[in-house]
Amino acid sequence: MAETAYERYLSADKMLSFQKKEEDLICDGERDFQGVQQEAEFIWTRINLMLKRTNEKLQASNVWEAVDLLGQAANLWGGLTQKSQELLMRLWPNDFLKIRKMIGEGASTADSPRYHESERLARSLWPLFENRLAKYSLTIPKLLQEEPDDTGHHDMQALLKAMMWYDYRVQEFAIAHLYLVFGVIGDRTAGLKGGTTDFLINRYNSYLFPKLWDSINSLYVDFKPSQ
Repeated sequence: MAETAYERYLSADKMLSFQKKEEDLICDGERDFQGVQQEAEFIWTRINLMLKRTNEKLQASNVWEAVDLLGQAANLWGGLTQKSQELLMRLWPNDFLKIRKMIGEGASTADSPRYHESERLARSLWPLFENRLAKYSLTIPKLLQEEPDDTGHHDMQALLKAMMWYDYRVQEFAIAHLYLVFGVIGDRTAGLKGGTTDFLINRYNSYLFPKLWDSINSLYVDFKPSQ
């Protein structure tokens, strides 16, 4: 069959050549595992471009456009979470044991340069957010205490919520990935990087925007439940 313009544009033959041939799969689940991991790499390139554009929009004071881009990037993380859930459904633990023997030591999602780049790019947004707060003589607690209808800072409130939503989606993926690991290798087995899943738990217990989340506590400093 002749190659179509669609396939040429996507370099489909080259792209699919990186997948194992069906007859070479050690189990059906290997197609799912390899396919999801490869798809994740493509999705991270999309997320990273959106984060770069978000940074540019904030530097140019186009806050609403930055808010929209962050929302789109967050949705992509939601798709990655669903893929982790699919793998938990599809991968039989003993099949993953076979796959794991072929992966090699030290090979894991945490080794992906694009995954790490997404973390770096997201954290680079925080100084820009703080600069805008300073411009309006605002603090996060003050912004949180303002009623949405009684403030002229709708754009900053929307940006704060977008950053919170983006961070939430990343943490959601981390939790889903953690339970995927539990479901295929257990919670006491040494990982591909040598440690147990305690390493993953500690690594994932880290917000991208910790000051944002911590500021919510300030709303409840003087709060006392009614007796």
